[in-house]
Amino acid sequence: MKIFIPMAGKGTRLRPFTLSRPKPLLEIIDKPIVEHLIDQITSTLSSEIEEIVYILGDEAYFDSKVVDSLILISEKYNAKTKIYRQLDKLGTGHAIMCAEESLSGPAIIAYADTMIQGKIEIDLKVDGMIWVKKVENPSSYGVVNLDKESNIKELIEKPKDFISDLAVVGIYYFKESSLLRDELKLHLKEKLEPGKEYLLNYGIEKMIENNKIFKPQEIVTWMDCGTPQLLLESAKIIMKSKEKDSNENNFTQEGTVIVNHPVFIGENVYVKDSTIGPNVSIGDNCVISDSSIQASLIYRDSSISNANIKNSILGINCNYDGSHKEIFLGDYSQINNNEK
Repeated sequence: MKIFIPMAGKGTRLRPFTLSRPKPLLEIIDKPIVEHLIDQITSTLSSEIEEIVYILGDEAYFDSKVVDSLILISEKYNAKTKIYRQLDKLGTGHAIMCAEESLSGPAIIAYADTMIQGKIEIDLKVDGMIWVKKVENPSSYGVVNLDKESNIKELIEKPKDFISDLAVVGIYYFKESSLLRDELKLHLKEKLEPGKEYLLNYGIEKMIENNKIFKPQEIVTWMDCGTPQLLLESAKIIMKSKEKDSNENNFTQEGTVIVNHPVFIGENVYVKDSTIGPNVSIGDNCVISDSSIQASLIYRDSSISNANIKNSILGINCNYDGSHKEIFLGDYSQINNNEK
């Protein structure tokens, strides 16, 4: 089994945190978003992962450090790493076809801004599977339309009229990915109209037209990390699911320190006269003093003092001493009480 992860976007909705690192490498608790995704896929998958294929953008942004990080992630799953580049943003189908030479055999395609909770189980009798989540407002999503045998007969993007409430979450299985490759190859030969893109859905729909059987599989939880607010909401869900792993004894504390779980604290962290939690993740080498922090992500090497914050994100190596209740502070930034 191969896993294909298109991640060539620059995560502009998550700025300032994506100015210095790609969105899939932003950490939630102890691992990057993309590693959470792979973890969720492989945790209930019976097939062994042979290779993880990452489709990146230009080297100026997705540089050698990014590649090295992805290689290390693959190695945790005893999988090989293959890197491809999508230099022109021409759609999801185009992104997958940038990895054309790897499109053979069974494969899972998973978009890097998607995180789920629930079983990933492959039905070996079908040609493909699409993971879905029941939603209240299907007109805002791409949905699957099913026939009487509960097979997927078409994919509808943001239907105006009700067709289905099963939204596509961005994870797909192909029993033989070369069939998808062949359909997308024809698609890419077509001349695009202005504003149009080459879509992965095109290849899937052509396979269905050729009598290939695709089944939906519903997942329990679908998390989006596209904006700072959504990243925080996803982090809360993950923290709650891992609450038994919360830690409070591996950091240095002084004075009155109150920890309200779930709280996740990295190595070499110092906390003085502060209340931490719930739903807080603090990275390595951070210093917290005279503060109250709730529902926030604090990345490594940062210091916070005299603060009362909630629903906030502080990037790497930040220094914050301010009066804001909510703050999104990018990497290597500083705010103190003397600034107006």
